[in-house]
Amino acid sequence: MLLKHIKRVTFLCPVLTSGGPEAIHQAAQAFNEAGLEADIAYFGNGGRVSVRGDQLVCTPPSSNPCLDVYAQYGPVACQGLPMRERHLVVLPEMLAGEFAVFKRASVAVWWLSVDNAFKTTTLLSRQALLRDRTVLHLHQSAYAEDFLRHGGVTSSPLSDFTTPEFTDHEPLGPNSGPEIAYNPAKGADLAHRFFAAHQEHVPVPIEGMSRAETAQVFRRTAIYVDFGHFPGKDRMPREAAASGAVVFLRNMGAGGFHDDFPVPDVFRFTDEDVASGELDRRIEAVHEDREGAWAQQEPFRQAICSERAELAAQVRMLRGKHRVA
Repeated sequence: MLLKHIKRVTFLCPVLTSGGPEAIHQAAQAFNEAGLEADIAYFGNGGRVSVRGDQLVCTPPSSNPCLDVYAQYGPVACQGLPMRERHLVVLPEMLAGEFAVFKRASVAVWWLSVDNAFKTTTLLSRQALLRDRTVLHLHQSAYAEDFLRHGGVTSSPLSDFTTPEFTDHEPLGPNSGPEIAYNPAKGADLAHRFFAAHQEHVPVPIEGMSRAETAQVFRRTAIYVDFGHFPGKDRMPREAAASGAVVFLRNMGAGGFHDDFPVPDVFRFTDEDVASGELDRRIEAVHEDREGAWAQQEPFRQAICSERAELAAQVRMLRGKHRVA
């Protein structure tokens, strides 16, 4: 299903400032820049999106930090409008089970993660969704594409991009800091076990920091280890790599897909690698040959720097302008 007949796109977005909502704002900007009018219907903080007859009705949130935090993407808040076939409503995967509510318009589900859909939808609603061939499915990650393919569904790519705070910095070589940066919000138990067993390493948790502060930490830290489970193509490993850190990824979810994180498999680890000390041995090998490890991740850094152009090409492909290279 291409979007040649679509005249307007409305993205539903939770009032949150995290990876998924930022991706939604980036995609809306990309559609607007491509000449297809796009707006955002926010829900949460008192904001509601409902359907009355053939009308999409939007009640604005009592407060909406997205409008300030993501102002660089020029967000346009949806005020409501008639739903027609030429109006595409894009649901994040957390609302996948609600697809039938919006069927007076054209409907797409954007799989920004796989796991969130399992938390918010029933098995029956997911089965009904995957059987409905009128719904367009968009995937942010190869992990989500693989999940949909196994469900008998063909999907189209719609990704996001790492922000200029990280990509505008072009590292000329590996960082030299001896610490290990990590995200304590994901995989905290596994991270705790690793650092407790290897107290010679100095952990640097990335939490409570502004984006600029995070960038400064990444630019001086030689290694970033992500202990999370990767429900989608997460941002923090990409931000770390763009800043010059060598990245290790837990081999779960999108972390196990080369198309999502194009690094050699030596930089992917399992829980058993943590328990056996194998992850520690690989980290020590990086400290002994930082230049070699950093060079092995050059394709990853190149992919990150081309993400914005890739998103624009994906939007053109969806509109039937030309194919993604």
